[in-house]
Amino acid sequence: MPTRPRSLSAKRRRVFISMAIALGVIASLALGEVALRLYLASRGWTANCYVTSLALVTSDADAGYTLRKNVEVKSSGYHIKLNSMGLRGPEVSKTNSDDKVRIAVMGGSSVFGYLVPEGEDSCRVMEEALQQVGFDAEVINGGVNGYNITQCRHRYEKVIAPLRPDIVILYLGWNDTGFLITDTKQSELQRTPPAPSWIKRTLARSTLYGFLRFRLFPNPSPVFAPPQSPNSRVTKDGGEAFRRDYIALIESVKASGAVPVISTQLMASSQHCEGLESFLGDAPEQIAANQAIGQWVANTVRQLAIEHDLLLIDCNQIIPCNKTTLGDPIHLTQEGHRQVAQAWLQGIKPLLDRSGLNDANPIAIVEDIQ
Repeated sequence: MPTRPRSLSAKRRRVFISMAIALGVIASLALGEVALRLYLASRGWTANCYVTSLALVTSDADAGYTLRKNVEVKSSGYHIKLNSMGLRGPEVSKTNSDDKVRIAVMGGSSVFGYLVPEGEDSCRVMEEALQQVGFDAEVINGGVNGYNITQCRHRYEKVIAPLRPDIVILYLGWNDTGFLITDTKQSELQRTPPAPSWIKRTLARSTLYGFLRFRLFPNPSPVFAPPQSPNSRVTKDGGEAFRRDYIALIESVKASGAVPVISTQLMASSQHCEGLESFLGDAPEQIAANQAIGQWVANTVRQLAIEHDLLLIDCNQIIPCNKTTLGDPIHLTQEGHRQVAQAWLQGIKPLLDRSGLNDANPIAIVEDIQ
């Protein structure tokens, strides 16, 4: 009996010590969170700047994931703003007036503007050039990082088509290279990959978590070229599926009443690229294999434009391909976005001429942007 009070007292002490430690850890984490947020605010950065990709996406029943609405991410290296419809750029009216040309661009991170700050993606550059000469036009950036052709179709049907665009530029294909070269049955592939888990997205709301997870212990640098293998080749099933997916997107655009315009992508795999071999791999065999894959994509896109009698803007061929225009195998630099916008403007000139909406001269617009 005399030892029981001492035993209970020891247990209480252990509980109190554990609680004190837990409270101390929680208080330290809370102070760290507050201090870090204050520091970022003093720099003019947003609290979510360390978790860019997690901050931008949310789940989507059709496409797997999509962009969140009303989000801003800003740091020393980038500035991204998503409007109330989950589109990069300014607000877009849900109705389209008859006297305005509304142009939408569909694609992945190359359209979104992966490497450039706010206002410097090709869509904004093209819109500003049109508006500066008095052309009543609006350009919608429909790009989402990582989107393949199937996901672009879902996004178009769900988000962009209701906005009634007049012209839709399709700048995509590279993100489907993984499907092109796999031996897995196409019917078994997941073309609408899910968003990161809700746990990760919830943790990403913590600035301290973002700093510890992505600043102190960052993920390996992303690889944007096809898998590290010199034996990768476009399979018959992969090629047929690519064409089916692309045609389905074309048909969706036509069904909405818009005019589809096909644009090849500027890629490091182009035959006329200078000094970009390292973007495609380390060994000569691997570089050659990835060049062949990229060229297959560009050639197939060109062929689809011919088969469906669509306007083709061959950015892959007409824009200089070097480190001035590309920052990696597929993503455009600021100069790259400027030159792609210029190519788009020149390419859609026949459609603008036929619109009869005003007297602005698209050729003058193109010359102005040069």
